[in-house]
Amino acid sequence: MAPMKLKFSAFGLVMLSVANWAAAQTPAAPPDQPQPMNRRMFIDPSATTVSFGKASLIVNPLTRKGKLYVGDYQLNVVPYFFMSEKGALELEASDDTMHKLLAGIAAEFTGKATNNKNGKPKIVTGKAIPSSNDRGSVTFSVETDNGPMIFNTSYHFAE
Repeated sequence: MAPMKLKFSAFGLVMLSVANWAAAQTPAAPPDQPQPMNRRMFIDPSATTVSFGKASLIVNPLTRKGKLYVGDYQLNVVPYFFMSEKGALELEASDDTMHKLLAGIAAEFTGKATNNKNGKPKIVTGKAIPSSNDRGSVTFSVETDNGPMIFNTSYHFAE
């Protein structure tokens, strides 16, 4: 087999040099980072006043399962300890809702808090207002037999 002879014109060499230079100037793509859509959600502890007392809400880290963020909660009511409870929390987290949060757009949500003692669910509504694509403020309204309890706190997404 005869060796191949390559001929480059001056224009071809310039174009090849420009292409190589442009490729070297292109920044490397950032490493893939999990989007908040698939990371755990952390809700900061919060409290609200109740008649002659205080209710404190602690939410364990929430994990996205399908179209929901799920986890456990603990509600402590002082001095009405008999009204305190622990249970499961489910918050709606559709793809549309998550894309809004990632785009910096406030999103309303619904969910339920189910008491472990009696299995009775409470309706939860709220609004998340992002300050960046992985954190922001959130307001929860929990319907109770004595009216709504409103908690203002913040959230963030993390591994």
